[in-house]
Amino acid sequence: MNEAVDMANICMETHLSSPRTEIELITEQELADHLKVCRRQLYNWRMAGLIPYFKMGKAVRFRVVDVAAAIERMRMG
Repeated sequence: MNEAVDMANICMETHLSSPRTEIELITEQELADHLKVCRRQLYNWRMAGLIPYFKMGKAVRFRVVDVAAAIERMRMG
């Protein structure tokens, strides 16, 4: 779970030094690889409403900071 927070911190650091203004989105596969979970697990979390996502046509994208916050809310203890 700390990996998601680390990923969000890296993303935020990138945004602070980057002049880009668009939303930084990653693919389902990129998120699955980083969290070391299968894409099916991400699908289950999405369908349960546990993690936020964007749907653009058939494509699913995630904002790293939103997913990190959602995973932090899942933490037990």
